[in-house]
Amino acid sequence: MRIARGREVFVIERRIGSGARKKITLDVRTEREALAELALFERDPLAYRTKKQTRQERAADAGGLQLDAPTLEAFSADARAKVARGELSESHVRHTLQPYLLAWAEALGGRDLRTVTLSELHRVLDGWPTAEHKRIVTLKAFTAWARKKGKLDRKDDPTLDLAVPAATPRPVADRAYTVATLEAFYAALTSWYYAPGYRGDAVVGPNDLVKVDLQPVRDVFVLRAKCGMHGTEIERLARGEGSIRVLENEGEIAGTLVFPHKKGGEHVVSVDAQALAAARRLQATGKAPDRVATGRAVARVVERHPELAGFAFQNLRHSFITLGASGRVVTARAGGVPLELLSQVAGHTSTTTTRRHYLGAHIPPMVVLPLRLANEGDPKIPERKRKRGAK
Repeated sequence: MRIARGREVFVIERRIGSGARKKITLDVRTEREALAELALFERDPLAYRTKKQTRQERAADAGGLQLDAPTLEAFSADARAKVARGELSESHVRHTLQPYLLAWAEALGGRDLRTVTLSELHRVLDGWPTAEHKRIVTLKAFTAWARKKGKLDRKDDPTLDLAVPAATPRPVADRAYTVATLEAFYAALTSWYYAPGYRGDAVVGPNDLVKVDLQPVRDVFVLRAKCGMHGTEIERLARGEGSIRVLENEGEIAGTLVFPHKKGGEHVVSVDAQALAAARRLQATGKAPDRVATGRAVARVVERHPELAGFAFQNLRHSFITLGASGRVVTARAGGVPLELLSQVAGHTSTTTTRRHYLGAHIPPMVVLPLRLANEGDPKIPERKRKRGAK
């Protein structure tokens, strides 16, 4: 036994065969475990293997467990299946699991996970300045999947003792933007020409210039800033998984958006004329700009307006919630009664029946923020028709 780095290390030293000296460092923690290993060694010195050597040889025979392309694709396929079953959100898979797992694959450089130690994982994490919580959650999700698929034994899993730090998100108020910032950023979302050789959403030649229409990005901005919608909700609505109802003679409420809620069932949002037009345009194209497209648009705006640096679309919902305290509530002239009251009047024992059969026809109240979003590229919103006799 000797002391190394402040802890006891147990070593077997013996002469075997023709007198060759063999020195083996044991991966044990106590003298009792060391004596047990010594007994195994003396039984057959030439065939003896430490626990670590046995794991490494078994991993080599089984092909190991690397974060290579086939394994990552198998994990991603399983994650997509969970999204289809409603067990995971598409945003979590696309923006957390996939990018952070690729980062782990690059950092580990093809290492067999069975041979990676906990201290090595901590050293890798120390090299990343941000997102420790998400990086650890992602790697543990992968190893849990590998154990379930029989690709990794618990005793070989280096992430079992990898503690997940508590997430400490900033308060919503700290992530919210002022009315002035929202209006300035929206006004700056104008179309532009890319330089020759750009390779992005369009294929261009060496002498071509490509004009990018940012109207879809502005439409997403409107729905997130004025209605507080999640990006995934807008994506589902654009794909046609929801419905848009145009209303007449309902005051400031121009329509309702009905779309699947992430926890099941449907959700209805009352919208003004600008948000209604934005939703209809997105649904007409069949898709909404993804995070890459909005990120590219943000980068272009910040390039021309450095004072808007740090802007992020995901904070638009936080801004809506924060600014809602200074907004006002508008109800429809023909149907702003809460569903709970309608359920009582109809004699339903719970609001579940009312929601299932009448939610799409309901017009919920609308929160109007002190916000005016204007951009020179926006199409003119046609004036709404009024019913005869309406004031």
